[in-house]
Amino acid sequence: MNSEPVNATNNLYSRPVFPLLLSIISGISFGSWFPRHDTLAYPAIILCLCLLFYDIIKKKIAFIWPILLFFALGYLSIQPWIVPNFPSNHIIHFTNSNPWKIVGIIDDDPIKYKNRLKFILRAETLGEYDSSFPVTGKIRVTVAGNCNKLSIGDRITFFGKIKLMRNFKNPGGFDYKRYMAFKGIWGTTYAQGSKLTILKRDSRKGIRFVIEDARIKISDLIEKTSQEKEKEVLKALIIGDRNGISRDLRKTFNRAGVGHLLAISGLHIGIVATVSFILFSWMLSHFKLFLRNAWTRKGAAALSLIPVFLYGLLAGMSPSTQRAVIMVSVFLMTFWIKREHDSINTLAVAALLILIFDPPSLFSISFQLSFIAVLSIIYGMSRIPNNNAIKKKGRFSIKNKLFSLFLVSFFAIIGNLPLIMLYFNQVSTVGLAANFIIVPLIGFIVVPLGLISVFLYPVSIFGASICFKANAFILAKILEIVDLFSDLPFAAIKTLTPTYFEICCFYILGWAVLNLTGQSTEGKAQGAELRGEKSTPFGKFYTLFKQISGNRPVFRKKLPIIVIVLVIFAGGADICYWLYNRFWHDDLRVTIIDVGQGSAGLLELPGGYILLIDGGGFSDNSSFDVGERIIAPFLWRRKVKTVDTLILSHPNSDHLNGLLYIAEHFNVKNIWTNNESADTLGYHKFMEIIEKDKINLPEFKDILRTHNISGVQLKIFYPPNDFIYKKKKDRWRNYNNNSLVVRAEFGSKSFLFPGDIMAGAERELVAIAGNNLKSTVLIAPHHGSKTSSTVPFLDKVKPEYVIISSGWKSSFRFPHPSIVKRYKERGYGVFRTDSHGALTMSTDGRSLIIRPCILDPSCPG
Repeated sequence: MNSEPVNATNNLYSRPVFPLLLSIISGISFGSWFPRHDTLAYPAIILCLCLLFYDIIKKKIAFIWPILLFFALGYLSIQPWIVPNFPSNHIIHFTNSNPWKIVGIIDDDPIKYKNRLKFILRAETLGEYDSSFPVTGKIRVTVAGNCNKLSIGDRITFFGKIKLMRNFKNPGGFDYKRYMAFKGIWGTTYAQGSKLTILKRDSRKGIRFVIEDARIKISDLIEKTSQEKEKEVLKALIIGDRNGISRDLRKTFNRAGVGHLLAISGLHIGIVATVSFILFSWMLSHFKLFLRNAWTRKGAAALSLIPVFLYGLLAGMSPSTQRAVIMVSVFLMTFWIKREHDSINTLAVAALLILIFDPPSLFSISFQLSFIAVLSIIYGMSRIPNNNAIKKKGRFSIKNKLFSLFLVSFFAIIGNLPLIMLYFNQVSTVGLAANFIIVPLIGFIVVPLGLISVFLYPVSIFGASICFKANAFILAKILEIVDLFSDLPFAAIKTLTPTYFEICCFYILGWAVLNLTGQSTEGKAQGAELRGEKSTPFGKFYTLFKQISGNRPVFRKKLPIIVIVLVIFAGGADICYWLYNRFWHDDLRVTIIDVGQGSAGLLELPGGYILLIDGGGFSDNSSFDVGERIIAPFLWRRKVKTVDTLILSHPNSDHLNGLLYIAEHFNVKNIWTNNESADTLGYHKFMEIIEKDKINLPEFKDILRTHNISGVQLKIFYPPNDFIYKKKKDRWRNYNNNSLVVRAEFGSKSFLFPGDIMAGAERELVAIAGNNLKSTVLIAPHHGSKTSSTVPFLDKVKPEYVIISSGWKSSFRFPHPSIVKRYKERGYGVFRTDSHGALTMSTDGRSLIIRPCILDPSCPG
């Protein structure tokens, strides 16, 4: 037989599920980008089925029609989540109205954080006073204050106003509304714990809730036998419950590069399958019927599916668990079809099945990370010549096993690197070393011992308790190793956000580098099999491909080199593009970021100088950190890691708290404030970060009032140097009225940032600056409140445009209708972050362009 190497294209067609998987992924993606074209998809499906049936009858190659068929099916499958057809009694029709008496059943485990409890409620009825009516749909409930212990399955009632999900509208920002929609959740509400009533405990029925009961009981046993950190990690490793993992502990695992261990994956399922297969094989070997018909291994494989599925259900069936269960199941079924399984094809089957039953899984971070990691391991290991030789000769020495373990960790980390940067903007520099040590300890000691505890539980609670106690002791020592890696100052670095183009270049480059070594052993075997099966459609396709390509092995050997050269050129062009956007541009760019109720403005000066004026924020950063969730991702997407000057107008939380994360995780060179202190947790934390990182913080009186940077003139108009002394006698001088007022001018265009000044400060500011206040764009003072934007102030500023930074339906009534009316009566163009999203402005000094986020395709809806 001809032993010429077979390239990757041939391997693709020897794995028929893989192109179908790519096709359905493309269809789901296309359906999410361009919905509402069902009328075209249905005829396409019918046409493809007819043509496919015709080709089968005529015994022709049927390759294109299955691809198009799965594309159309993928397109249709995602439509119920993108453009749902709600019934008339769905809760979405009763949102943003008066409070309702809500009755429903808790649908997941409540998560407690500080004095708040969060859970998903499956609504049953809505009512007013004594009348009620049935409804459908799920609501995310947040309970404030103390309440009775709640559990999944409890039927509860309370009064609450159902609100629609809303996004922070910033270019490329996280689409929280779509994220919740994919979970079937379309409303949110708040309730006071003291006013929440439990109507009936545990109203659940069915196998799902039997499994949940088992999870709860095992969780309770872990609680009783383990310490704080150990019990939360054990629950994550054994029953897939990660709700109790604290933010600090998760951060520790991520810095060490072992955060993936907290999700149940193939390691756990593989152990269950292996032990079950060995046990059932031993049992069936005692029956002559199975021995005589050679059914022992087949029977053991079939029976092993039962504990595999049961454990998958017990573990919560997360995407990583689903993938592992399906992969192991497909592998076990190969004992029945008497054919050696192909790892990539098996992985493709697992992904295809998950997407068929749950199309939104495609957009799940855990789904993407788990499948890319496994694909990288399988393909990477297949391209290592020495590894293939070891497998073939059966030499599995300790040295070889350690080398294989190293390679597995290496390919998993490298494969997930772009996605980790995309979603988390952090890379662990110690991950390879940490995984090399911690994965075997977790995988071969903690997990098996935990699984023994689970299977012992129905037989002996005492025995299960002993195992859990021993496991907690061992895990405590392992967590010390994790802490050791995490505490290293260089353990993790923050990264810029890669674009999808850059991610594609990375994977293409990785493929080319791996293929420089030639064809893998697995690939040769598959190629030989493919060439031999010329009677099959894919065998015929290979013959056709061979004729077209001219059978040029030299070209195929040089293809990886050609690809590497092309990727290098593409990468160079991409670098030049971002260098221009970041450092070489000659215009002034100003973005008013949508931070909800607060204010944050980014100035990108010609030459790349960065100023950030305020950072938004909520009163409690532990519930939602605007700096971490909104400002930092926005900067990383624009390839910004250095903030040359950070300006805090005043220390109120809706201007300050978002800056804490920026000051701590970015290279901040200078900070300008009015030096007015505040006795708040946020301000004290801010000062601690400045001192720890030695950021330059000059005294307010020492800051020059005029700065010229790259052609942009910055002027600080307010407050006066002696405002602190005047504050003692002028009662109107509060934090708002002491805000820094900054004006940026470039050519004939200018922008005024007045902070939260109100009437008293505006009066003094007009007296100090007068006509120098005139600006093209005014950021509305105090978010457009009725105590600001006085007529004398507006007469001096004379803006063409006013931008109001405020939250949607603000409880403070910002902006006040009378002020919006005043702006419009004066002929100002009015933009609002609560309706237009982030406002991006650019000027060359002569003209001004304003782009609302809602007009940007990358803006979340």
